[in-house]
Amino acid sequence: LCPRVCDCQSEPRSCQVGVSLVTDGCNCCKVCARQVGDECNDQEKVCDPHRNLFCDYSGSRSGDLGVCRAQNGRPCMHDGTRISSGSMFQPSCKLRCWCMDGAEGCMPLCAHETQVPLAHLCPNARLQPVQGECCSRWVCDSPSGVPISLPLERFWSDYVSDTEAGDRRSGCRQQASMWSHCTKTCGLGVSTRVSNANTECKLKREVRLCEVRPCHQAQSLTPKYGKRCMKQKRAPHKEHIVYSGCRSVRTYKPRYCGLCKADDRCCTPKTTRTSTVRFECEDGRAFYKRVMVIKSCRCHRYCSDVMAWNSLPGSSRLRH
Repeated sequence: LCPRVCDCQSEPRSCQVGVSLVTDGCNCCKVCARQVGDECNDQEKVCDPHRNLFCDYSGSRSGDLGVCRAQNGRPCMHDGTRISSGSMFQPSCKLRCWCMDGAEGCMPLCAHETQVPLAHLCPNARLQPVQGECCSRWVCDSPSGVPISLPLERFWSDYVSDTEAGDRRSGCRQQASMWSHCTKTCGLGVSTRVSNANTECKLKREVRLCEVRPCHQAQSLTPKYGKRCMKQKRAPHKEHIVYSGCRSVRTYKPRYCGLCKADDRCCTPKTTRTSTVRFECEDGRAFYKRVMVIKSCRCHRYCSDVMAWNSLPGSSRLRH
């Protein structure tokens, strides 16, 4: 049963990466949402609504506690492994991912790698692997000539660029991380960032759809006449964006990043913006999704670490 008076002294300020901070079933306090297979109820142990989970009481004798299960949705295939909708998985130490009705979404566990520190505070910034650690560290030049490593505990507060000035009237200075790389090198994937551009002025995860290039147009995106790379190319005609069996109301003529003949080079987005797109389904459902719009691409040799695509030193800042 729900309490008569809400007591939220133990309310968490944040949850693990990829876990939603939601209001409990009593509409009292914020709690970290339960995931697939976790114990749940209708009060303080609520299942993650952003993962399309529900509390299944079918196996409970008392009816007091259930188990979080995913609503019927299309599974995902990752490296030959079938992953059910609503499940979370970790393909590497740098990524935590989940399956949402056939689409994969990922959050970087090394978020600082997606944000270049300020140039005047960290000259010639570069990511350097650390022995025994998964995440690389930002290293800068110093007047003494000895490279210095930035402290992770002060990275976001002291070395990251201030973003938009925000709404001065409300006292909320907007902050946002860079958009992460697209989870797919071809076809529709997702990109994420953390931003406080919301009415509560709280840092929350934002997700947008992205497509660096279509998987079925490799020939048209391959360079010709002796060139090493085709940096970018627009689609030949306007087309609908298709997502989870639904398609965009409007048609678009997107710009894609091209391909390279050499294996040591690749082309990825340099500057982008985010557009809100309305989708409609055959069963009458309609919803809106953020979608990445590529403005320009760049070709480079940093292809082994896809996490660095959007955080190359000297690259332009990705736009909103």
